[in-house]
Amino acid sequence: MMKKILIIEDEFNEVKNAFEYIKAVYFSGNLEIYNVIKSQEIKFNELCDYDVIFLDITLAKKSEMDGYGILKKIENEQINVKKIVIMTGNNQISSVLTKRGVKKTYPILTKPIDFNEIKQMIG
Repeated sequence: MMKKILIIEDEFNEVKNAFEYIKAVYFSGNLEIYNVIKSQEIKFNELCDYDVIFLDITLAKKSEMDGYGILKKIENEQINVKKIVIMTGNNQISSVLTKRGVKKTYPILTKPIDFNEIKQMIG
C-alpha cells in the first residue's frame, strides 16, 4: 500500500537521499514523498492526507512560520493529522518545545538522519 509522506524542510537536499533510499530499500518504491520549503506553501486543509509529516523545526528566514509556529497552528486549529515527526539537529528539543507552548509530545528524528529511524517512524 502506498504511503504519502510530507517533508517540511527548507534544506530538502540534505535529507532527500535518505528518504529516497528508504523508499527504494524498505518500501519497494511504495512511498510518495512531497516537500514543502516554506510555511506559506503548506496546505493545512490537506495535511490529513499524509501518513507521516516530517517537520524541520527551524525553517529558513523566508518562511512566515518556523516549525514551532506550524505545530502550534495544527494544535490550536485542531487540524487532523495522522503523525508528525520533528526533524532537528538539537537533541534538547523536547524542553524547547514545551517552553515554546507546544502542547503534545511528538517523535523526534535527529540529524544526521539514521535510515532505521526513518523506517520506524514511517512504520
